[in-house]
Amino acid sequence: MPRLSVMGHPVHPILQAIPAAVLPASTAFDALARVSEDSEGLSRAGHYTLIFGLLGAAGAAATGVLDYYEIENRPVRRVALYHGLVNAALISCYAACLVRRRKTKRADNKGLVLSGAGTALVGLSGYLGGELVYEHGVRVGEDADGIPGAA
Repeated sequence: MPRLSVMGHPVHPILQAIPAAVLPASTAFDALARVSEDSEGLSRAGHYTLIFGLLGAAGAAATGVLDYYEIENRPVRRVALYHGLVNAALISCYAACLVRRRKTKRADNKGLVLSGAGTALVGLSGYLGGELVYEHGVRVGEDADGIPGAA
């Protein structure tokens, strides 16, 4: 599979910023809606950031899968698999929260717990993604001999 790059830069690190920032923001809006007088406005903000974050997650996931198939080192590929599985779990948590709020656009107690779990998983996913880049040099670059991370 070809690597997806724009102007020489991998696309996955660009797109992952959307769900990594916006999905936890949705959780924050929902939590603030519980303690604020403007609960309707904050709940709507949480609802729409949730939708935007899930759309961004779809793009990040698609480009992440392309990057996954480029990894040949089995131990590194295992870390990438765990990274992808954590991302699938966090997307599932947030998607379940969206389904629970489809009528009222508000997170109920279970939806808030799902969203909170998703936020925790965003942190774990970031840790694993950081390990792939900073410890293993995945998509950092290659030298003339094809050694990843050496460029």
